Amino acid sequence: MYGANIEAMTKDSPISDWNEIIKTKKAVRASDRIVCGNVIAEYKDNIIIVHGEYVSHQHMIPKSKVDSCDGEELHLNIPYSMLSRFDF
Repeated sequence: MYGANIEAMTKDSPISDWNEIIKTKKAVRASDRIVCGNVIAEYKDNIIIVHGEYVSHQHMIPKSKVDSCDGEELHLNIPYSMLSRFDF
């Protein structure tokens, strides 16, 4: 797992510092390498991502769908086509 603190990892989330991810509004990329947006918040066991410049879309993604963070981007373990299931 890139950039993750091994001591703080759980089976549900490979990320140790969600505050840093949110503060820096990390880019999010789906498993098929398509950019999904940026992390803007955390809610319980989910992250909130937003994408779109003029018409924004928000998604509440379970942290269990996050595969890794390489320091620049958060990588999901689901394809872009599944994002609409997490619209809110």
